[in-house]
Amino acid sequence: MKTRLITAGIAAAFAIAIMVLSEFFPWVLIAAVCVVGCMMSFEFLTAKRMHKDVFILIMSVGFVVSSVILSITNFWFVPLYVYTLVLMCVQVLRHEKHSISDLLFVYAGTILIGLALLCFTRLACVQWKFASFFVCVAVVPPWFADSAAYFVGSAMGKRKLCPAISPKKTVEGAIGGAIASILGSQLLGLVYQFIIYRNVIVNYPALLLIGMFSAIVSVFGDLVFSLIKRECKIKDYGSIMPGHGGMLDRFDSIIFTVPFALFISYTMGLIWQIPVITV
Repeated sequence: MKTRLITAGIAAAFAIAIMVLSEFFPWVLIAAVCVVGCMMSFEFLTAKRMHKDVFILIMSVGFVVSSVILSITNFWFVPLYVYTLVLMCVQVLRHEKHSISDLLFVYAGTILIGLALLCFTRLACVQWKFASFFVCVAVVPPWFADSAAYFVGSAMGKRKLCPAISPKKTVEGAIGGAIASILGSQLLGLVYQFIIYRNVIVNYPALLLIGMFSAIVSVFGDLVFSLIKRECKIKDYGSIMPGHGGMLDRFDSIIFTVPFALFISYTMGLIWQIPVITV
């Protein structure tokens, strides 16, 4: 647990630095998301040793990076089309090298990662001057849920949630995570409205919806990637974050929650600046 906390502290320091810089230099956030995307894509391919195929590795990482870079343009769909077209065509020509099931494994996982990071970048780009707020909207609820589930489950977990897939997850931990996700979403709004920005109005009902959705979906997202690990006979996707595993182990739940956060941001709005009236 000590290693897990130290790693979390270091990661939080890096994340805060990136969020602060991103409000002044937007390219910092895009570059950081690209790096994270490369790691996640590589880790996913490594699960089935598909990273050894240099062409598939380059195509998959290239799709994720280009999706992030083009996410704020009208051409966000181009990487998806090109990746799908090229990967399928090449598979026809190289069908002896990889089975269609292996190809679909690569395709589905890479698309999930790429589109999630696309949504993440678009969410942060809604209003650059509030970039750190939107980043927190994407990561705080699911990460609060994950952390609370771990600590509550370790302290008082008795009933297994899904032992066939993830033996350590408990019903008590899931309930604690759900409460933490909802409270975290509201705490996030309070911190940004009254401490960080002050001259803004935050949409708390919208944040509540995101917190409630994340409370449920983040658990299933984590279980989906746990099931993949079990099928691939691996413990973690990587070891870059001691105590947590790989980058994909840390971001797996966010993959399924960030599109909803983007949807709520577009339809309901999350934050508005109070206009300054001068006399």
